[in-house]
This record gives sequence, structure tokens and C-alpha cells, in this order.
Amino acid sequence: MKSDVYFDPAVAYAQIDAEIEKDQKKAKRKTLVQAIKYACCTISAGVIQLVSFTILQAVIPASGQTIHFIVEDMDLVTFLATTIALVLSILWNFTLNRKFTFKAAGNVARAMILAFLFYVPFYPFQTWYVYTVKQELIAALGEDLAGILAEGTVMLINGVLEFCWQKFFIYRKTADTAPDKHEVGTIGEFGEIAVEKPEIGAAQLLDLMKAGKDITADDKTLKKELKTLEQA
Repeated sequence: MKSDVYFDPAVAYAQIDAEIEKDQKKAKRKTLVQAIKYACCTISAGVIQLVSFTILQAVIPASGQTIHFIVEDMDLVTFLATTIALVLSILWNFTLNRKFTFKAAGNVARAMILAFLFYVPFYPFQTWYVYTVKQELIAALGEDLAGILAEGTVMLINGVLEFCWQKFFIYRKTADTAPDKHEVGTIGEFGEIAVEKPEIGAAQLLDLMKAGKDITADDKTLKKELKTLEQA
């Protein structure tokens, strides 16, 4: 008696490989979209910083005192205005990126501390960089152009490094978790509609198939099998 073949492993492997490739392309597009969103949020944060600095410069009474910070003597009012404006900019940037760029629902306090931690070394570096580059170029380009070039390049460095810091460190495990707080089919906090996500991915199913496991079992059983494979 001839038996019908209902499952062809070669076809299944090809389909899963195609799905993995599709997921990889989707991940690259997602990173690009996040980078664009992040750039927009950063530009708005720059506006907040500029406006805040201008207001603080006008509001804080002049004292005539200076403070030596890293490589230069700064007017105390300018230093305070710069620092406070930077803090406000970080808070604004953090809030927007957490909600709209990375859509994270992790621990807010932890994420905020890590966001500020980025500037512990970068703020002094930024001061040193702008001062040093400006001094090197001022003779050839003039004070204004040298200052613009120094500020522009350090902003570019800041944007790239901070994006990597947030994507690959702060929100590495919590990105896109905000929709999961809502029930399936309901509209979430940011207008998204939550959907069920498979608990066992295609790559994991492929590993189970290669190990000769029954992938038609329930998710609980498959998770146990995966754990056993990882420990082997």
C-alpha cells in the first residue's frame, strides 16, 4: 500500500530559511526607521536646549564669576545655563525616544539613569572637543566658522553614539514591549493595536526539527525542549 507523504523536510527548511531572511530584512528596515525617528527627536531636543539656554542666560543674574571646566574658563552663568539646558534636552529626548522610537515599557527609572550616564563622560569630552577643534581651526577659518564646524561635528558624534547606546544597551531587551501591556486587539497608549506574537520563533522551530523533536507539540513542551537543547 502506497503511503502519502504529508511532510517534506526539505520544503519546510526552505520555507523557514526564507522566513528567517525576511525577518532579517525586516529588522534592518526597523533599525532604519528607528534611526530616522531618533534623528527627529534629537533635532527637537536640540531646539529645546537652545531655547532653554537662551532663556536661562537672560534670567540668571550675572555674577561676574568664572569656573574652570575641563580646558577653559567659562562664565558661571553660561556654565549653569549650558548644564541646565542640557539636562532638559536629555529629559525631552529620553521621553520621546522611549515612547515613539523604541516603544519600551521597561523600568523607567533604570532607563533614565542609563540615559544620563551616557553624558557623564560625553559632556566633558564635548567641552574638550569643541574647544580643541575650535582652537586648531580658528586661524584658518575664523572664529565663527571654526565654532560652527566644531559644534556641528560634535553633535554628529553625539547623535550616532547616543543612538547606539540607547538601541543596543538601554532598550536592547525592552524595545517594542509597550504594545504587549494591552490586551490583544485593543488600542494601546500610542495608538498601536496589540497582536499576539508567537512564543516560539522560526529559527527555534528549525533547531527543534533538526534535533528530531515534534514541533506540533504545545508551546510549553517546546520551551522545555529548547531549554534542554541549550543546556546540551
